[in-house]
Amino acid sequence: MLATGCSSAANLDGGQGETDSDALGGFASSDSLSDSQGDSNGNDGTSAASGGSYTTTGDDPGSESTTGTSELPAPPSDEPAPSDEKDGQNVPEEALCSGDQVTAWHLAARDPDAMSSPAHAREAMLGQWPSLVSVAIRPWEFLNYYTFGYPLAPPGQLLAGAQLRPSKDELGDIFELQVAIRGPELAEADRAPVHLTLALDNSGSMEGKALELLKSAGHVLAAELRAGDTVAVVSWNEADAPLLPVTMVTGPNDAKLLAAIDGFTVGGSAELTQALSAGYAQADKAYVPKDINRLILISDGGATATQDDLEQMAKRAGNVANKTGVHAIGVGVGDPGLYRSGLIDAIGVAGAGPSIYVGSAEAAETQLGQRFLSLVGLTASSVDVRVTLPPGLQLVSESQADTEILGPDLVTAAPTDNSVIHRRLRPCVDDLDMSTTLQVEIHWVDAVSGEQKQTTAEWKLIELLSGDTAWLQKGEAVLAYATALRAIQYYAGDTGAIDRAWERLEAAKKALPDDPELAEIGQVLAALQEP
Repeated sequence: MLATGCSSAANLDGGQGETDSDALGGFASSDSLSDSQGDSNGNDGTSAASGGSYTTTGDDPGSESTTGTSELPAPPSDEPAPSDEKDGQNVPEEALCSGDQVTAWHLAARDPDAMSSPAHAREAMLGQWPSLVSVAIRPWEFLNYYTFGYPLAPPGQLLAGAQLRPSKDELGDIFELQVAIRGPELAEADRAPVHLTLALDNSGSMEGKALELLKSAGHVLAAELRAGDTVAVVSWNEADAPLLPVTMVTGPNDAKLLAAIDGFTVGGSAELTQALSAGYAQADKAYVPKDINRLILISDGGATATQDDLEQMAKRAGNVANKTGVHAIGVGVGDPGLYRSGLIDAIGVAGAGPSIYVGSAEAAETQLGQRFLSLVGLTASSVDVRVTLPPGLQLVSESQADTEILGPDLVTAAPTDNSVIHRRLRPCVDDLDMSTTLQVEIHWVDAVSGEQKQTTAEWKLIELLSGDTAWLQKGEAVLAYATALRAIQYYAGDTGAIDRAWERLEAAKKALPDDPELAEIGQVLAALQEP
């Protein structure tokens, strides 16, 4: 799914201790987290941070908000507006800034594994015939797709972070807040055995580039397996015999697996219902309760998912104590002008697994190879993010709908993964007390043991505001970029949206001058401006 100027406490039991800050300041280190099991009421101790100073300069290129009003209306949305929920025990809205009241919010977190939209947009704009006609721009997926270099969590835990900077909008002073949920570090040698079932779409629409990319994806996955893992390969036609029944691989690039992938051909009828039936039949034969059990469906998105399909994937993905589910992963392939993301997105949501788009062999290596552990792994389910604001700060309501809210039971976290949530805060008092604290709580269910866990971290405003904001500025640039793409889809002449995206991008590049993803965003923005 943040921070600079790291807070650390002298002990781990919630007692008082000296704290300090450094270049990782708004991210709680393992020394400053209060972790508990079985307590979901937020009653454990938290770490306090102190020190630093609050300074701003009027000539800071990033001090002005780039999300102000525009002469053009916001692009329409067919999906419900997201909505954060204020805890019921909090003070009423009219009393939010009446005194010394703190306010706690459940943030409306979206599926952190959905990532097809930004990859689809990139391939569509940097290809031979640039066009966004077939791309569904889902802004929150851009924060999932691009990477943020925050510290990894301790084994079996999640790590909470926050990063804050002052800014302005058309109504006055605001603060940009970025919250991160970071998964634990996991070495390849330490992962559990993997049991994969690959379900390959054999419909006629897969002929050509889609088939080529399907095989590229299969080869990349084969290279990530190790001795002791198992794999099976089936088509989307239940009547067909498995291309490869459950087989224990000899190591990376197992010869039998590569032969099954290379020998795959398309033609005939294919539908998701039969793909699930054939796939789960093999997955059940390979199933080991505490291992990693995954069904990977690879398609150009030309099929549809019925309600029964979605319910089956959700049921099969259910985790109980010491028995992990068979999570479904959706991998979209094909020409960006022909690919339709709806099916792959639905698979990811219902199957509680990632949904990605592979538009090139290079993209397959990046998303399936380099991110293999976060693709197939799972640390936490039912992730719930809560933020408690100090007196004098209020959460700015999201006025632009971009996505449907996914309930906490659909929000997951994987090893080495991060989920980033961006919000805006508005001061509602003349003199905001910088010694007050902002708190982030994460509640989740351990994916293997089924235990309820939580971690809580807090920082003084003065610490957050004096820390480095490089990753927050990258988050702002990513969101401005997604907003520009969406605006161009509806108003081809909206150069203002592109100008605002360039402004945020340049500010982020000053903070992260060697970030290749920011350079990639610049390439796409330049393509948007070409006649």
